[in-house]
Amino acid sequence: MTTMRKTRDQRVQKKIKAVLDNQTGIIENISTSGGFLKLESEIPTEPFLLELKISEFKTIKMECEPLWHNSSGVGFRFLDIKDAKEDLFTQYVEKQIQALKIYGKERVFKTEVMVTLKNTNAFGNVYFSNFIEYQGVVREKFLLANVPNLHQLMANGSLRLVTVDTYHRFISNAYFGETLVVELTTSEIKAATCRLEILFKNKATGKMVGEGYQRICLVSEKGRVMRIPENFLGLLNFYHEIKE
Repeated sequence: MTTMRKTRDQRVQKKIKAVLDNQTGIIENISTSGGFLKLESEIPTEPFLLELKISEFKTIKMECEPLWHNSSGVGFRFLDIKDAKEDLFTQYVEKQIQALKIYGKERVFKTEVMVTLKNTNAFGNVYFSNFIEYQGVVREKFLLANVPNLHQLMANGSLRLVTVDTYHRFISNAYFGETLVVELTTSEIKAATCRLEILFKNKATGKMVGEGYQRICLVSEKGRVMRIPENFLGLLNFYHEIKE
C-alpha cells in the first residue's frame, strides 16, 4: 500500500463508474491525486472506500478523503490505492491525458448526413433500413477521422471490420433535403468487440429522429476475430460514455 502524493495534478474530464457503500456514482473529472464524484444520495463527510471501474475488466479500490462538497457530489483526494495497483491507475490517467492531446476535449464524435431522394420512400421520409446504412457511414467516418492508416490496413487485407449486430429505434421522420446531426459514443468495450451508440437529430430543429447501435469486431486476414489493437482501444476508450 502506497500513499499517493497530495499535490493537484492535471485533471481530465472523463465519466467513470464508481461504487461507494453499495451505491453507484459517476466520477466526472479525475487526476492522479483526486477528482469529483457525483452522487444522488448521501454525500460522505468522512474517509471512504471507492471502487473505480476503469474498464469492463478492471476495477481499482481506493481509500479517499473528502475535501469539499456541493449539492451534486464531493471533491476528494486519494489516500491509498489497494492491491498494488498504483502503476495501473497512473497509466490509466496518463493515457487519458495523452488522448486529450490527440482527440481534443469533445468526447462525442459528431458528423452530418444529408437526406437525399435515394434514401426516401414513396411518402418522402427516410426508409427505415437506410438508418442502418447511415450507421455504417458514420462508423466509417469516425474511424477514418481517428485511425490515420485505416484505409491502408483495410486495403491490404490485414484487417476487416465486421458488424456483429445492429439496432435502430425510430423516433420521428426525416425528409428529403434535411440534414441530420449524428452523434457517436462507445460502450461495452470487450476484448474483441465494442458497441457504437449512434443518435440522430434534425439539425434545423434539434428534434430527435432516432437512436441505435452497432456492435463491431475486427477480423484478421486469416478470418479470425482479433483482440482490439491498442491504437483502436485508445480511441474507443476515449469516446466511451457512461450512462447516468
